[in-house]
Amino acid sequence: MPELPEVETVVRDLKKRVVGRRILDVWTDWPNYFLDPKSRIRGIQGKKKLFLDFKKNITGRKIVNVERRGKNILIHLSGSYLILIHLKMTGHPLLGCWRLEGGGWKSIQNSKEMQDSKNAFIRLIFFLDGKKVESMLALSDMRRFAKVLCGPKDEILNLKELKGLGPEALEVSLGDFKKIFETKKGAVKSVLMDQSFVVGIGNIYSDEILYLAGIHPLSRVEKIKGQKIKILLDLIKKVLRRGIKLRGTSSDDFRDTFGKKGGYGKVILVYQRHGLKCEKGHKIERTKVGGRSAHFCPECQELIK
Repeated sequence: MPELPEVETVVRDLKKRVVGRRILDVWTDWPNYFLDPKSRIRGIQGKKKLFLDFKKNITGRKIVNVERRGKNILIHLSGSYLILIHLKMTGHPLLGCWRLEGGGWKSIQNSKEMQDSKNAFIRLIFFLDGKKVESMLALSDMRRFAKVLCGPKDEILNLKELKGLGPEALEVSLGDFKKIFETKKGAVKSVLMDQSFVVGIGNIYSDEILYLAGIHPLSRVEKIKGQKIKILLDLIKKVLRRGIKLRGTSSDDFRDTFGKKGGYGKVILVYQRHGLKCEKGHKIERTKVGGRSAHFCPECQELIK
């Protein structure tokens, strides 16, 4: 699932390339995207109506800003409307131009990036005014797990999936981080990925952060004290900022809005490197923490319990 660096990369791209442009139309072949978590609508006709309502709400509106909250993309529209997009497992927005061919959308661009098979699962398209070569904002999403909601700004911002989020990992102060940290219990990797703790960290970057901090992923968070908490926060910010600088990680499906892979995969230290050696020559291992894989070096990372 895209984490903070991947979503931030997308948001920064969109901010430069779509703000000020108007949405002329929208297309989808997957109306399930628009199901509100509170909705009781069932059946294809009900889901089609949700899409038609979505289309009616956004057509003709201008994009006035794009920002990120946690792993959510927030597209602000004229008239105080807001689109929320959560990319889930395989979703990633692309800017370009496609034509309908043989029942599917084919990129008219000849770049090798847009010919990448990961960019071929076009499920949703916003048609934009302005730049012809980038006349469409598309969502490629192989597994169709993404979520797309739209409504008045206040209504969207009050959804529980936004209201329940913790502070931003890149913005939280040491004092606030310590206060929240000291209320938590359990394995430190699970806590780092808890979006009510701090937002934006997932499986990839939690492994990297804990390796650099020298803390085993199964360490009990309530036993981590003093200077180690400061070191952990410093490394959270350092790793996430480096992830943004390198435009995210493409260990699987993620691509940026140009259809390109992120560069963080080239500098990964432990994530998905089990069986290989760490920087100090020790064998990297893998275990399960809260049902998720954790990659670590048992020699370099202390188990605090």
